[in-house]
Order: sequence, then structure tokens, then C-alpha cells
Amino acid sequence: MLARFGPYAILERLGQGGMCHVFRARHDEADHDCALKLLKEERRDDAAVRDLFITEADLALLLDHPNLVRTFDAGEVDGRYYISMELIEGGTLSQLLHQLSQRQVELPIDFTLFILTEILEGLQSLHTATGHTGRELGLIHRDVTPQNIFMSFDGRVILGDFGVALIQAYGDTEPGQVLGKLGYLAPEMVVMEEVDHRADLFAAGVVLFELLTGERLYAGASEEKVMADIADGKVPRPRKLNESIHKGLEAVVLQALARRPRDRFESAEAMVYALEPYWSKKVANPYAVSALLSSIYRDSAKEWREQRLSTKTTVDVPHGT
Repeated sequence: MLARFGPYAILERLGQGGMCHVFRARHDEADHDCALKLLKEERRDDAAVRDLFITEADLALLLDHPNLVRTFDAGEVDGRYYISMELIEGGTLSQLLHQLSQRQVELPIDFTLFILTEILEGLQSLHTATGHTGRELGLIHRDVTPQNIFMSFDGRVILGDFGVALIQAYGDTEPGQVLGKLGYLAPEMVVMEEVDHRADLFAAGVVLFELLTGERLYAGASEEKVMADIADGKVPRPRKLNESIHKGLEAVVLQALARRPRDRFESAEAMVYALEPYWSKKVANPYAVSALLSSIYRDSAKEWREQRLSTKTTVDVPHGT
């Protein structure tokens, strides 16, 4: 494994995908770690892959919202391209749900709606993002899932992994190719109809349904069965699975999961407003999320806090390295 990459010290490997390796790293002029995404050596001579990676970097640098993963820097060192991104210390919603399940504890509805509201705020920013000329980019995330919803030890809720959104924005998929995790795809994506930002609202609705009911909305014995169920558009009433759900909240879930995009909420912001009456910011807020994560990931949270206390100042990774 690389010990260094340009001005970055490589600390550990975090994972990899088809195009990239991802490392925990630290810039020489910063006092905090970052997630360093490196284009694989064997892919850098592939012009299509290289251009795609550069496009992802360019677009990611345009996104700036507290509920979206932040990109610090991007560029090239000795012919190898990289993206330096915010490293979220905490866990994913999927991991949190697994931990709660092991403890036989349910996520309170207030926490559920706070998390969804934060993700919708991020989606609103993504959907309305503009380029340097002010033109809307028309971005759609296309992969809103519990695995891509991150929660940090300081109580933030952050939507990550824009790869699918940024790839699709520049038309780099093959005809008929479906991107995203199957159980969270909107019907129009499955049947190859025109897709817009309301596909993300459908995915948010799937996440909301599953958090409120404790049941997967689309889980079949085969991919064909799941795709058929999604295309069919039939959704069970959440209150049949959890009677404690308010009737008004059930209506919000069902509208988000409408088969036709025009029957869903017009925007992520509109869905935020629809959820507002059903949860309390006094119960669920960043402080409460921080406390929850600290109780679940006690050792990791303690280590993170001790590290923060030992750091008096924070210097962002400089741009244009």
C-alpha cells in the first residue's frame, strides 16, 4: 500500500470500487483526516474512465451543503487522479439499524423523521445545484439508501456517494442500464421511463417506510420478482404494520411512494414541510443523534472526542494542490 501520495500521508485502506481505491489520509497542511479517492493505476490509461473520474471531481466540487459529503480538493499527482473528501466519523444508517436490532431497540419516530428531513435538505440542494454559469445541473442522486446515509459523532446526518448521480448527469451509462440499489429504485427507473428528481423522493419514501414499519418494502426471492413488484407500484399501508403511525404521516409516506412521479411531492423541500407536524426538534436534533451514536459506538466516539479535544484548530485541506 502507498505510504504517501503527493502531499497526503496514507493511513489505511477504507475500500475500493471498480474505478477507485479509497484511503484514510491526511494532508501535510491539515490536522484532520480525509477520505482520499484514487483512480486505480490500471484504469488511468482508459480515457473514458479517466474522463468520468475527472467529471465526477469537477461536479463534486460544486456541491456545498451541510447534509452532503464535502469535497475538499481534486487533481492529479504524477499522472494519477484523486478526489479528497470529508471523512465522516460515525456510521451509516444501515449500521445503526443493525446495532439497534441486536439490542432489540427501535429507532424512535422523531429520530426517523429528523434523519429523513436532513437527507431531504441535502437532496433539495443537490437537485437545485448550478454550475459556474448559473445553469441548473439537473442532478439526481439515484442511490438514496440506508447504506449511503451517514451519521457523524457530532450529530450530523449526511448523504454520501454521488458517483451514480454524477455519472448519469453526463450520460455515461449504457442504454437500458439501471444504476442504484434495486430495492430503492423508483418504478420509472425499472421500466426505463423518463427519470427526474422525484425518483430520489421515491427512494426517500422507501427508506421512511422501512424505518417506520421495520419491514423491507421490496424484498423478493429474485431480482425479477423485486423489479416486478416495483413496476406494479402497489404499496401496503404502513399502519397495517405499525398502528402507532399517525394517519397523516402515513399519507406522506404513500404520496412519496406514488407510482407516477407527478403524484409525488414536487420537491424534497415540499416533503420536508409535509413531515414537520409529526416530529419534535426538541426530541430529535444533532445533540440527540450524537448522544445516540455515543451510546452505540462508545469506544469509537470516545476516541473521536479525545482527538477533537487535542486539536485546538482545524485547517481545511487547501484547494488546488
